[in-house]
Amino acid sequence: MPSNTLYTKENEVLSRLIRDMRTAAGLTQASCAEALGKPQSYVSKIEGGSQRIDLLQLRDYCHVCGVSLTVFVRRFESSI
Repeated sequence: MPSNTLYTKENEVLSRLIRDMRTAAGLTQASCAEALGKPQSYVSKIEGGSQRIDLLQLRDYCHVCGVSLTVFVRRFESSI
């Protein structure tokens, strides 16, 4: 496994699924960031694939978008 996972196919899939989840929830980057208590640039960097996201942050992101973490992980696993 590469030491820098930012530039992998899996990270591209993760970023796309996060973006798709947010848009399906009807949230803009700004409204999602506000709900997370983060700046809009945080959401932009995650969705652009240049910022790592840990499990706890992903769980919060899923919560804001109304998707359970387990459902999101299943989507991710079936997409890679």
